[in-house]
Amino acid sequence: MPNNQITFESLPSIVKELVDEIGELKNLLKEHISPTSTIQNDNLIGIDEACKILRRKKSTIYHLVRDGELPHYKTGKMLEFRPSELYAWQNSYASDRVKSAEEILADMKSAIKRHPNSKW
Repeated sequence: MPNNQITFESLPSIVKELVDEIGELKNLLKEHISPTSTIQNDNLIGIDEACKILRRKKSTIYHLVRDGELPHYKTGKMLEFRPSELYAWQNSYASDRVKSAEEILADMKSAIKRHPNSKW
């Protein structure tokens, strides 16, 4: 493009270039932020670091540990966690929470006290 002029005819090629550059930026960002890049070693960490990884409050972490949902290690009175196990738990927890449209509709129907006369 001469003189950085944008014309109507050049818009499709400019948009394609922008989309490609955004895709490259996304890939670079994923590589930089990915859990594997943040785990240099899989040493045990404390509850404060676990809170940062899972982005949850301490009380929530304690409840998850008490209910046996979160993988942990107890050394004396200290709770310790492996970052790789926390990331794996977080990924499985996120995939378990997805409901289908039929399940959502069934939940909504079961919550209704008075059913309407019309057919659903």
